[in-house]
Amino acid sequence: MKNSQSWWSKKEKNGKINFILLCLFWALAVTLLVIAALGDTLFASGFTSRVLALNKPLAGGWDDIWPRLVGMAFYFCLFVGLSSIIGFLIKVMKFTSRKAATIAKLIASFLKYAFLLATIFVWVGLWGVDSTALLVSAGIVALIIGLGAQSLISDIIAGLNIVFEDEYHVGDIVVVDDFRGTIQEIGLTTTKILDPAGNLKIINNSQISTVVNLSDHPSVAACLMYIDYDEDLVRVENLLRENAEDIKKQCPHAIDTPVYLGVSGLQDGYIELKMICHCKEEDRFQTERDLNRAYCLLFLNSGIDYPYNQLMLGSRALTHPQDANDPEQLKRILARLAGDPAPKAEKHSPAKEEEVAPKPFDTPHPVEPSPYLDQAKPVQEASKEANAAATTVLPNKPQ
Repeated sequence: MKNSQSWWSKKEKNGKINFILLCLFWALAVTLLVIAALGDTLFASGFTSRVLALNKPLAGGWDDIWPRLVGMAFYFCLFVGLSSIIGFLIKVMKFTSRKAATIAKLIASFLKYAFLLATIFVWVGLWGVDSTALLVSAGIVALIIGLGAQSLISDIIAGLNIVFEDEYHVGDIVVVDDFRGTIQEIGLTTTKILDPAGNLKIINNSQISTVVNLSDHPSVAACLMYIDYDEDLVRVENLLRENAEDIKKQCPHAIDTPVYLGVSGLQDGYIELKMICHCKEEDRFQTERDLNRAYCLLFLNSGIDYPYNQLMLGSRALTHPQDANDPEQLKRILARLAGDPAPKAEKHSPAKEEEVAPKPFDTPHPVEPSPYLDQAKPVQEASKEANAAATTVLPNKPQ
């Protein structure tokens, strides 16, 4: 009882509604089956024949109409029930190959449309319409619709081509238009692809122009490791080759033994090494994580210096020329950077103090006189000449 309550509580609102509707549908189907089988006993004689009869002219009256309504409900439940049962069996069955699973789902999709068309034709036949003439008319209508629904026909043809050309199957991991995911279903008109994040993409079969099937062959799982330039590269390479089998044991999804390819790059602060192994596409990311962990533990246990980002601190005071001659100043700067109180400078007696030689940049330089001073006039004389030039009145020009 507790298990049933927990099972029901875990279902979402839409799941509960679908479950209730499914139970009502099967209850109605069983009821109609009993009525059709025991109609002559429960009702008037000949009731079952009136419920299941096709192409029988309509006589009129409620006694002739309501058996036809029961027949419509019966055939609807019959075809929908058959479609549901076949779909359930295909979903539960375990196929030995992906191609068989793909063809089975394609057949289920085809039967769904076939049962829908059969239901429509049976309903029409229950009301006395000749199904043969309807089929001929349907052929003409299908031709007209086909001319206007060319995209639908192209989707169906493309879906059949995908299945019979073995381009991909249900369960394959593919890349379609930069979308990577697993094939969930291949229908007559569409293909459903599910990515690792749970997003479902539905693509029309005719719009699938280029496909990269990643499940056709084993994928490559790569691992990049870094060592310092101070490390012995030959020793590290020998260590990688000697421990290849141990690395494979730590990677359960690896198909073969990891192979060391060599130096992949020479970066600013480290040497880049590359190792690869093969695995299935669905296990590629997990295999790469296993490789990173295994090689990291190998480097740490072997004492290999693994480079990491370093923060370099710089100060103008640390690079000042006077620091070389004043170690006490350098101590105070380092203590201030470390967060400690700056130590006090030691007092020196005047007797012990030595004369400090003047530094080159402390020596004053004399200012040289300008060579143009000898030719310059005194200030008073230059000002008188300027005032005389300003008060001079120029003669008028002749008209």
